[in-house]
Amino acid sequence: MTGAVCPLFFTCKIIGDRMGRLNLMLVLVVGLILSDGLAQAAEPAKAVPVHQVLVLNSYHPGYVWADSVTEGLRSVFDTRGSSLRVSFEYMDTKRYRPEEIFGTLKEVYRLKYGAVRFDVIVAADNNALNFLLLHRNELFPGTPVVFCGINGFDEAMIAGHAGYTGVAEDYDLAGTLDLALAMHPEARYVAYVSGASTSSRINRERLLKLIPAYEERVTFLDLSMKPIDDLKASLSSLPDKTLVLYLSYYLTPDGVRLTVQESTSLVFTHSGCPVYSPWEYTLGSGVLGGLMLSGRRQAEEAARIALRILNGEAPGKIPVLRHTAIEPIFDYRILRHFSIPHNRLPRGSVIRYEPVTVYYQYKYIIWATLGFLAYQSVTIVVLMRIIARRKRAEAREKKLEAQLRQSHKMEAIGTFAGGIAHDFNNILGGITTCTELALEEVGEEGTAREDLSHVLKAARRGKSLVRQILAFSRDKQQEKQPVQMTRLLTECRQLLKSSIPATIDVRLDLKARSGLVLADPTQIHQVIMNLCTNAAHAVENQKGFIEITLDAVDLDNKAALVHPDLSPGRYSRLRVRDNGKGIPPEDMERIFDPFFSTRKEQGGTGLGLSMSHGIVKRHQGAITVASHPGRGTIFTVYLPCAHAAEPARDGGEAPPIPKGKERVLLVDDDEQMIYGTEKMLCRMGYEVVAHTESLAALKAVRTDPRGFDLVMTDHMMPYLNGMELANEIRALCPEMPIILYSGYQDGTGSPPAGDLEDHGIRAFMKKPFNRAELARTLRKVLNPEETKKR
Repeated sequence: MTGAVCPLFFTCKIIGDRMGRLNLMLVLVVGLILSDGLAQAAEPAKAVPVHQVLVLNSYHPGYVWADSVTEGLRSVFDTRGSSLRVSFEYMDTKRYRPEEIFGTLKEVYRLKYGAVRFDVIVAADNNALNFLLLHRNELFPGTPVVFCGINGFDEAMIAGHAGYTGVAEDYDLAGTLDLALAMHPEARYVAYVSGASTSSRINRERLLKLIPAYEERVTFLDLSMKPIDDLKASLSSLPDKTLVLYLSYYLTPDGVRLTVQESTSLVFTHSGCPVYSPWEYTLGSGVLGGLMLSGRRQAEEAARIALRILNGEAPGKIPVLRHTAIEPIFDYRILRHFSIPHNRLPRGSVIRYEPVTVYYQYKYIIWATLGFLAYQSVTIVVLMRIIARRKRAEAREKKLEAQLRQSHKMEAIGTFAGGIAHDFNNILGGITTCTELALEEVGEEGTAREDLSHVLKAARRGKSLVRQILAFSRDKQQEKQPVQMTRLLTECRQLLKSSIPATIDVRLDLKARSGLVLADPTQIHQVIMNLCTNAAHAVENQKGFIEITLDAVDLDNKAALVHPDLSPGRYSRLRVRDNGKGIPPEDMERIFDPFFSTRKEQGGTGLGLSMSHGIVKRHQGAITVASHPGRGTIFTVYLPCAHAAEPARDGGEAPPIPKGKERVLLVDDDEQMIYGTEKMLCRMGYEVVAHTESLAALKAVRTDPRGFDLVMTDHMMPYLNGMELANEIRALCPEMPIILYSGYQDGTGSPPAGDLEDHGIRAFMKKPFNRAELARTLRKVLNPEETKKR
């Protein structure tokens, strides 16, 4: 402290002579503070004990099992930070026999670590453990040893050796064999493949002990200890209904060494049979799956045991862990190669290499679209407020400005809706097909059936909503049919009661029980729900009511003058009345404007009443409103009655789904549509070849022009679109039936019927389609005469 203060003191004295006594005192205080900080910094930090850990890995870097073990150890040890110093040594016993290299390794470790005192040693796999059993007392006397990945472990291996514990590699060979036979009940042969390494010998000996228990079910074929060429020949000549059990083949009898990828790929490629293995690290190059042991998880268990020892726990009190880190794991690509559905897998199965979901695949596009939409919405709202101010100032041009504003808004909605309709229909198509498949899998008694039915219903509502937005924005006339309003109102009342607070009483008074209207039922349903939802918001959480009344009225010429949009005639009159807070007078003139809402803070969009107004107007009807603040609101809807028409009837019981056995070429650049449609076709009995690229599909037809009975292709695709692909296929196979489908609606993506015939396209479908539509369309194209008879 004194040595630090003196230089500062003399410096401060010189400064003080110039600055005066006050400044001198301030400088001295600062100097003392700084000198105290320097003295504290000079004090040595408290020493943190550092533990030394040595990892002996039996194999070499780049070997998949060895790397998985290293990753598992590091994931646990790295949590200790600088308090743990880990040294890794690779013994390379896959490329050098233990008897050849143990002596050399002993001398190397003596030179490297003679002066190092390790607190614990981790031995990965049998050769590392054997080396320590021979030389630990000489090289690392008294150091605790934690092992993992030990094949054929027995307590006798460490008997008489103190300080040894760890995790045994008790892979479940019998469980993997049972799993394979359960998934392939038709199998009659099991061929087992193994090489000349130590682990291969141990694995083979374990299997030989199990074979007698399975001889009545299958015949075992011995493909062990074969040179590469002999093994390839044996694999290629395997009989039908054969499974392959992979027991490791990294060292051949003639000394050739293979990587895991080379070995498993060789077995899968030349056998063409399902390959099973009890180790997770063999996945990725042809192994289908099995009841698999994870090397990484084994290493993590061993690392945690090592930390317990470093924390003071005695190795002798820690039992060896058995039968850990095992679970059913499968390769998604190989499952798809053999057309094995997920419902045949055991419960709790893990699937590797499965394609990512639509959200994660397109999340940047989705978020960018939402951001753009939010920006556009804010811009539109700002513009609308500016226009509204000008509108009040220019009363004489009020109606013209409202029409122009409506046109602009609908044009904006139409442009946006048309641009995203294709993507939404692709997404809805994937949801529809996968949900229908899931419904079939869970069965009539499945606990998830009701939930899946709601998902399917929501997807169909989404499909209808896309069409409604397109029709609304483009003012396109929808298909109409006779609709019984009483039935529609009853359905809406049930739906409304389940979605609003119980404090609101929903009353229904139906006086026109025989009246029909000619309308789109989905759009009228939307109008009713919009009006009732607004009424519920007006009542809010207070005790109140919503009264829905339906009657029929005759409008003469005088009555029509009050409603200039209506012609004289008979109308169904719908009234929705509530006792809520009412609508302020200043808002009455704007309630049907797009994007006008008094509930923006609660999520209101301002489109409900605007869309309802447009729908009613397109049905040659009218909608009016009367409201008194504090006394409630009445919305009245007039719809022309339909004469000499019968209401649409339910189709009754759905006919059975027609099936087939033909070979179908399916082409779509959307992986989710391919995934769901392919599975749906396979369950109908068809043999499906699917491609996500039009050029690849065309190549398949060129390779085998007679190999397909039908082509089903998306319209909008890169490289070749659906029509261009149809032209190329017709040049090769003029009689090939082709079905075209598209996610675009009411736009340039939907080709005219004449163009379809010119391109040889037999049928056109719109996304999303369901299983019944798909099945009927395929049979109509493949068997037109049979369809006509029906």
